[in-house]
Amino acid sequence: MPSADHVSPGVRVYAVCSEVPPDVVGGLGRYAERIMDALRDAAAPVVVFGAMARRGPAPRTERRGDVTLHRLPTPGYGRREGSGVRRLARIAGLLAFNVRAAARIMAAEAGRTGAVVAVHDWMGCVAGILCRVLGRLPVVFHVHTREMNACDPGRRSAYAVLLDLLETAQARTARLIVVPSVRMRDGLAARGWPADRMVVVPHGFEDPDLLRLAGLPGGDRDRIRAEVRRRYLPGGRGRLVVFAGRPSPHKGVGTLIRAVPRVVAEHGDARFVLIGAAAPQTGDAETVARLIERTHTRGHVVAGNRFLAPAEVFAHFLAADVCVFPSVYEPFGLVAVEAMALARPVVVGPGYSPEVIGDGAVRCAADDPGELAAALLRLLGDAGEADRLALRGAAYVRERYSWARTARRTLEAYAVAARRRGDVTTAGPPGGGQPMRRGSVRGPRT
Repeated sequence: MPSADHVSPGVRVYAVCSEVPPDVVGGLGRYAERIMDALRDAAAPVVVFGAMARRGPAPRTERRGDVTLHRLPTPGYGRREGSGVRRLARIAGLLAFNVRAAARIMAAEAGRTGAVVAVHDWMGCVAGILCRVLGRLPVVFHVHTREMNACDPGRRSAYAVLLDLLETAQARTARLIVVPSVRMRDGLAARGWPADRMVVVPHGFEDPDLLRLAGLPGGDRDRIRAEVRRRYLPGGRGRLVVFAGRPSPHKGVGTLIRAVPRVVAEHGDARFVLIGAAAPQTGDAETVARLIERTHTRGHVVAGNRFLAPAEVFAHFLAADVCVFPSVYEPFGLVAVEAMALARPVVVGPGYSPEVIGDGAVRCAADDPGELAAALLRLLGDAGEADRLALRGAAYVRERYSWARTARRTLEAYAVAARRRGDVTTAGPPGGGQPMRRGSVRGPRT
């Protein structure tokens, strides 16, 4: 892989990413915020098109070094809850956002060469397909998650099937497909996506609030840790287990709650705090509440179903005796990496790609309450083992991940896509067995 110094400064990058700061409510927005900061000194022009509410307070255009962010007013944007009519309005708004972004990119690049269009998840696919088909521009498709299509295909909703068709069409026309983990790459290849055009580029971990917390003197960290623990433990004494993420089924929340009675049987002072709000128009919060009642764990589980700012989430990680993320599907798992970076003992589920956490966390092999309970009991009952795991995790993360490295590898992928000649086709059934292509497209090694 070439070094960052050898990435051609002539490559102009246009990114279509619907969620951009300050409207950061999910993983895509956090990624956009961090990668734009890392690309400030890219030595190449990077133009980002993001969506915003029509009366949003943020400026329409913002410069961040070599990055120019254009926020396009989008009807229906920000309406994350409400009726089906509002959901349709939001989808129509996203469609209009994609068409506007594509039109501006194609107008800027008319008669020119040397540009790459990067689209992020299904929310940017229409723009990517338009730029490829009408503008003949090379497209790089960033796939951050496909959780709606991670379940049994026979159980998918019509909405998920439509998104699958859209993303598959984008994958078949993209020069390169960027994914954050080996497990995600292999899963997409198994569904018929072109494996020879996929490249793994892991995320970084350095959030400003995380670095600020990690850099505090020990006494200040102890004070923050004690303050959080007093919210959930009488006098701050007991064992605290923290989960962060939406209470969606694939996050393993049900498995965690079913593991609680086995942990409490040995550690009656244990409290489990679930951080994160349910996705709009789902019954996930109610499902969790009913499971807490059925398992008689109300006295040991706190499920607030609310969104916390990153600084608060990191403070909870710091306060925890163990952080647990028992996902059965996880494209990368940034929360686990962040908890490891704070030198906290971490347990993850079978959805995590093994190379993401290395030997710095305990990874359960199955979605099983008994196995999860055993892992938690081992760490809660042996402070020495928990401390050793935490130190290994922190060293693994800080050696392996950084947003600067993510930015460099991303630019390298764009340079490969810009140099590549020849088209790919959309022939063959979406999600079918063999990728349909002309020639072979190789991405940078990871």
